[in-house]
Amino acid sequence: MKFHRLFQRQGMHVLSNDIYTWSKLSILLKKKTQGSFGFCTSWRKFCSLRTNQTGLTKYNPISELQPFISVPIIQEGAIPFNPSEPEIKSASKFFTPRGRSHQIQHIGTAADMSKLPTYDIPEVAFIGRSNVGKSSLIRALFSSASDEVHRKVAVSSKPGRTKALQLYQAGTAFTLVDMPGYGHNMPSYFKDCVETYFKERKKLVRSFILIDAVMGITESDRIGLEMMEEMVIPYVMVLTKIDKTTKHQLLRNLMSVIEYRDQHNKCCLPQPFLVSSHSGAGIELLKTLIAYVTGNMLVKGS
Repeated sequence: MKFHRLFQRQGMHVLSNDIYTWSKLSILLKKKTQGSFGFCTSWRKFCSLRTNQTGLTKYNPISELQPFISVPIIQEGAIPFNPSEPEIKSASKFFTPRGRSHQIQHIGTAADMSKLPTYDIPEVAFIGRSNVGKSSLIRALFSSASDEVHRKVAVSSKPGRTKALQLYQAGTAFTLVDMPGYGHNMPSYFKDCVETYFKERKKLVRSFILIDAVMGITESDRIGLEMMEEMVIPYVMVLTKIDKTTKHQLLRNLMSVIEYRDQHNKCCLPQPFLVSSHSGAGIELLKTLIAYVTGNMLVKGS
C-alpha cells in the first residue's frame, strides 16, 4: 500500500498482485532489464511492456523507464528524436577539439547584450535554477576540451556561481551559452540580462531548461518555464542528476514534468531528455540533438 499511495498522488496506479510486496516491486524498478511490471491506470490491469518494445535508442534513458508506466513519456503522435547509433557517434565530433580547424573555446563573459560578441554561428542556451548541474553538464558535453575551458566551467558546491552569460564555442559549429541560475543567490541584473538575451539574440536556435531530477519541478523552475512560454522561446526540458535518484523518485518527478508539458506545450519539445553528468547516461543523445538543432547534421533516425 505504501507503493500504491506514493504514485496515486501522481494520478497513477501500481499493478496489483498479492505476491508483490513493496521490497519486491522496488527491486523490479531498480533492475534495468525488468520490464514486465509498471504503473497502470486500471488497478487490476496487467501491463506487459518490454524495454525493447519502446523502439528508442539504447542511448536514451527513457527506453529503460517507459516499460514501467502506461502513460507515454513521449506524447502520442509526436515523432521522437531517435537517431541511429552511427548518427549518435558522428555527433560527438562537434564536441571534440580537432587542432586549429575545430577548437572548443571559452570566448567571452557578459552581463549585458552590448558586450556579447557577434558572429554568424547558431547558439543554444542552457538555463536552470541555481545548483541544477549546468556546469557539470557542460563539462560532460565538452569532456575532451582543454583544461583552460574546464577551469572556466568549474563546478561549485555553492549555488549561483555563474553570475553572467558564459559563451563556449565549438569551432564554427555552434556556441553554447551558459546563463546565470535563477533562484538562490541570483544576480540582481538577472531579469534584464536574460530576458534581453532571449528577446534580441537572433542566432539563438534552441534553449534547454535544466530541471533537477532529484527535486522535480520547483516553483523557481515554473517561473523559468512560464518565462519561456510567455516569450514564445522554443525549449527542451532536460532532467539532470538522474544517477542520484532512485527509480521510483525519478519516475515520480518525470511524471510531474510530463504533466507540465501536457498543460503548457506551446513552445516545449514533446520529448524530455534525461542525463547524468556522472555516469554519462543520455549525454551522447543530447549531443546529437544539439548538433541537429544547430543545423550541423541531418538525423534520419533508426
